[in-house]
Amino acid sequence: MTYGETAVDQTIDQLLSDHRDLDAAADGALDNFDQFHIGGADAVELLIPTLALTQGDVVLDVGSGFGGPARQIARRTGNHVVGIDITPAYVDAARDLTARAGLGDLVHFHAGDIAGFGPDPAFDAALTMHVQMNVRDKTTWFRHIAERLAPGAHLAVWEVCQPHQADLPWPMPWSLDGTDSFVVTAETLLACVKGAGFGTVEWTNKSAWVQDWVAKTFANGLPAEPALPMLLDDGYTRVINYVTALADGSLEVWHGSFTKDAG
Repeated sequence: MTYGETAVDQTIDQLLSDHRDLDAAADGALDNFDQFHIGGADAVELLIPTLALTQGDVVLDVGSGFGGPARQIARRTGNHVVGIDITPAYVDAARDLTARAGLGDLVHFHAGDIAGFGPDPAFDAALTMHVQMNVRDKTTWFRHIAERLAPGAHLAVWEVCQPHQADLPWPMPWSLDGTDSFVVTAETLLACVKGAGFGTVEWTNKSAWVQDWVAKTFANGLPAEPALPMLLDDGYTRVINYVTALADGSLEVWHGSFTKDAG
């Protein structure tokens, strides 16, 4: 199983001990510490406006990982965010980091599958970032998300697609050997989202934006700031392979904005 790390809390302690000048409770201090998707905090900033949040709205983060996007959205907007993830160790880490960041009153996390998650009332918006690559039946998965949203709620996605059949260099951030990877074309992914009951507001290839972000972020080698994903199993190799596949066109990154159908 790709997401099988069990010592994440110890890794967090190690990273924060190595960077004692980092104040976890400072505004935005952890924004790039724990985000396991290309584009880091900058990508989350792209998604926030497309959530169309108003005061009192509650956001669902599906596949919330270490909780970076959820905390960033809560801190930037003041809205409550609920994250759900299938990996208990990631949820524990997300709760720990949220407490360190002083955001425990706005952000909460649950361990489990979206199919079995029963919120009440329905959420006003949702996001998912770099998750569907591990999902075989994408239409059903997005339908589970739709079922947990109020009519007209906004969904923001930041996802990886494969424009043509190509052998990918494993491991990747979402799969160690490819056996649990189900990457599809942008056209197929869009059809799955629409088939799940969402209307399209925007569906944009952001690969050029990603290339610029990679060039800026890694211009002088690996950033000096702590980054939790880099210390996970094969973390460095996963990132390098991903960046290489994006550079040669084997993979693309797409940003989508959708609304749940009213019917």
